[in-house]
Amino acid sequence: MTRPEAPVAPTPHDLIGLTEAARLLGSSRWTVRRMINRGELPGYRVGRLIKVSARDVDRAARRIPPAGGES
Repeated sequence: MTRPEAPVAPTPHDLIGLTEAARLLGSSRWTVRRMINRGELPGYRVGRLIKVSARDVDRAARRIPPAGGES
């Protein structure tokens, strides 16, 4: 029986800024901040900056329905 993989903290190379995350999600920086505050997207403090994992942003983008009401 295999053990489930333990969550791995993102490396600094995997972290992106809120502006880039917003661009990838097609939203605003404030929407990304709200997602972090609601626990929908993990955020990481790097000095004075808040960064997010590019992988987490990709997963979040898959959960967001497309704009224009298309399914």
